[in-house]
Amino acid sequence: MGELLPEMNETREDLPVQRPGGETKEIFFLIVLTVGLFVSMLFVPLVGFFFSILTPAPTALAMVRLGGPRAWIVPGLSAVSGAAILFALRVPESVPYLFGLIGMGAVIGYGFRRRWPAGKTVGLSSLVVIGIAAFFALVAFIQTRGQLVHLIEQDLRHVITTAMKQFSSGSSVKTEVMEKGLLEMVPLVVSMMPGILISCTLVVSWVNLLVCRRYAGGAAAEAFEQESLSLWKSPEHLVWFAIAGGLMLLLPWGPAKLLGSNLILVMGTIYFFQGLAIVSYYFEKWRVPLFVKGFVYAVLFLERMASMAVAVLGLFDVWFDFRKHNKQA
Repeated sequence: MGELLPEMNETREDLPVQRPGGETKEIFFLIVLTVGLFVSMLFVPLVGFFFSILTPAPTALAMVRLGGPRAWIVPGLSAVSGAAILFALRVPESVPYLFGLIGMGAVIGYGFRRRWPAGKTVGLSSLVVIGIAAFFALVAFIQTRGQLVHLIEQDLRHVITTAMKQFSSGSSVKTEVMEKGLLEMVPLVVSMMPGILISCTLVVSWVNLLVCRRYAGGAAAEAFEQESLSLWKSPEHLVWFAIAGGLMLLLPWGPAKLLGSNLILVMGTIYFFQGLAIVSYYFEKWRVPLFVKGFVYAVLFLERMASMAVAVLGLFDVWFDFRKHNKQA
């Protein structure tokens, strides 16, 4: 995978550290940015959600740019001040999500300084959010006496019905058919929530790692040594999980099909990353113009069939090794 980084688990002492002058301002700015990005989803419903995805980035940058114990001031004060604001806004249920994203940022920044490979950084930082979500899901399951799934389905049906009333002008046959179709999909969506959560968390971690790589290097006097993400490849043994998920879908037992579907969704996300790396590699090799790259990436992310094709490309890379002639030892 390109030029190998020596001693991947060794702390990077060569990283430039922020000078004392202006450090307080930067800490304050990163704290405000963290809380602002997260809270934006409460005030700007759609655009704010995409802003909130970048909540881990300021913490990750603080870990890289400040270094040492000072770096922990940003996630610590961001968590305290953010929680206080969320309680004041009467949305305390969002606090665990905030803590999870801040924790994700801390792991990304820590892994960056320790020169962890991208896969390890994304995997471990995602575990923070997944672990917190699993804990609170278990608590909710116990508190609802096993009725958690039913309550989630009930809430989702209510959201769909309310949304259809708001966005549709009057009653029509087309609206009623659409609403009926969405309501029928609720049990499937809820059953796929574990896979959706894990997949979305992996995407959020990957995006924030890219932001960290982009802006941490810009603050440095010298460029950071980084592995080339266009050469990234998932561990080969993961293919067995994809195969297992496919076999589970063939079984007549409902729970096995459900587990297989969630597993396929998660593995599809991982191989989508690998497929993107292949596309990125050939973009670099052929020196494709920036506007063409942007258009192609937009299509790959927004078009479902294109996304599936990229995931299949990443999966088959396990056997065909599409970049084998250009890898450096």
